[in-house]
Amino acid sequence: MRWFRARRSAGDPPARQSRGSGALLLWFALSLAFMPGAAQARDLLKIGVLDYAGAEHSRDHWEPTRAALAAALPDHRFEIVALDLSQLETALRENQIDFVITNPGNYAEIEQRYHVSRIATAEDDAPVASTLVTTSDIATLKDLAGKRLAIVSPEAFGGFQTVWLEMASADAGLPRRVKLEVTGYPMQKAAEAVLDGSADAAVLRGCMLEQLRRDAPARYGRLHAFAENEQASAEAGCALSTPIYPGWPFAKARGTSPVLAKRVAIALMQMQEGNFWTVPLDYQPVHALMRTLQIGPYARTGPVSLRAFVSDYRDWIIAFGIALMFWGIYSVRIETLVRRRTRSLDEANAALTREIAERKRAEEADRRHRRELEHVARLSILGEMATSIAHELNQPLSAISNYAQGCLLRMRVGRFTEADMQRATQEMADQAERAATVIKRIRAFVGKRERRLDRVALPALIEDCSAIYSGSARRAGVEVVTDIAPVLPEIIADGVQLQQVILNLVQNAIDAMGEEPPENRWLKLRVVPHADLMRGKGVRISVRDRGYGMSDAAMDHFAEAFYTTKSEGIGLGLALSRSIVEAHGGWMRAERPEDGVGLRVIVWLPEGESA
Repeated sequence: MRWFRARRSAGDPPARQSRGSGALLLWFALSLAFMPGAAQARDLLKIGVLDYAGAEHSRDHWEPTRAALAAALPDHRFEIVALDLSQLETALRENQIDFVITNPGNYAEIEQRYHVSRIATAEDDAPVASTLVTTSDIATLKDLAGKRLAIVSPEAFGGFQTVWLEMASADAGLPRRVKLEVTGYPMQKAAEAVLDGSADAAVLRGCMLEQLRRDAPARYGRLHAFAENEQASAEAGCALSTPIYPGWPFAKARGTSPVLAKRVAIALMQMQEGNFWTVPLDYQPVHALMRTLQIGPYARTGPVSLRAFVSDYRDWIIAFGIALMFWGIYSVRIETLVRRRTRSLDEANAALTREIAERKRAEEADRRHRRELEHVARLSILGEMATSIAHELNQPLSAISNYAQGCLLRMRVGRFTEADMQRATQEMADQAERAATVIKRIRAFVGKRERRLDRVALPALIEDCSAIYSGSARRAGVEVVTDIAPVLPEIIADGVQLQQVILNLVQNAIDAMGEEPPENRWLKLRVVPHADLMRGKGVRISVRDRGYGMSDAAMDHFAEAFYTTKSEGIGLGLALSRSIVEAHGGWMRAERPEDGVGLRVIVWLPEGESA
């Protein structure tokens, strides 16, 4: 590996430049070799190496270390065993290896789980960092949102976790918006995923992009790094997307003799070529990363212990303690003030009780006043239709009179049979019933009453209204066209109040067309199901006329109390109608028709229970 060899120069530590103490260390190592504990060591010692680029690459890369150890400890044979993450853990759990060379992230996990101990740290090796690569125009970490990112494993330190921290630092929600494509080892598979289009970007170990380009420029030349960390890239001499972390540790397994580990450590420090090793470095940056991401030894897999809770929330606990202390002081003061203010609160409570009673009396008076206004409005509507109603009553009464006179004449001339009497009597009874029905509907409409809610079938309600407004419409020469949907939901309402609303709208429409030519005097009463976006399912009732309409200023004051466009109006009809509709949980508004002629007033009422 050649990433850092050029940087080993006059700046090296004196111990590396001058090997004068090498003979002394060699003598010390040979002395240890003949100690009683060493004589019992196994002949074959296995060094488990994390394999990220293929077994052959791992053995070739660490061969100088194996050879140096074999030369320094001739009484032992050393073997490099290339393992992936899961195989490495299995080997440690079953005591199949004596030493471990792995990345810092994996070491932080196995240190806590299998009690391995680092005895050296690699230096002048490939930097422990990550490089993000792509063939597209992705330029920043945030550009990865919604993209596919190829990684070798979620547990890979340089192959994912360092980039994970950078993404979380840039945007806490970014890792959730990136789709991970796990390729497995070797790491070249992640780069291949980008090249074959199964991923948009990939995470590679630091400086691996440059190695791939040197080894196979035709294949990997299209890959380029992005989201570069300028400081880390300048320090490493290759494109990096994350900071540089401490190098790979050389650690002994739990069952390895400390004396043997000491001999191995001395041999590592004396290496003159190939891999270079130094004293174990501080791995706190690695632990800080895992603590932030809550992975590895810091993963929360069960109930949180009290110590961990206190450690995580120490500042909050201190703040809560201070707040609790102030709350205690405040409580003592409040307890003192409560006794002083009890008497004034009792007095205020008595005053509030009186005020509530007054308010209830005022609300009851307001309800009575509203009922009076509604009654007056109904009488006003009835007064406007009085001539038409009289005409409606005059027809059946005139028919009864005519039938009676006809019977008398036929009786005088002796031509009145029993069958004629039955037919005439039935006709008079029918006309009398017709007159009684009109009077009954009028009495029900104008009578004072409390609001009563019940299920209302709108077709029947419109038919009852028609009996009252039809005469007024004929007298004014207005044709009333009704359009009622065949299927309508029932509503819960006060039928008489809804009659008042419909009759008021129809009468206003008739009045608005008084000056129009006869051929233009028609209004349309339409009832259809309609779902309001905010309130749900319901029924829409619209009354459209072809009269003089309303100006923009009048539209702004639509249905306001005491505002009217009629010369003799008092401005209560529409205001009361709107209050009735809103009391039933609906709304009422006016709009200009599509052709701009006349006015359309729309009432919407909810299906089922009213408000």
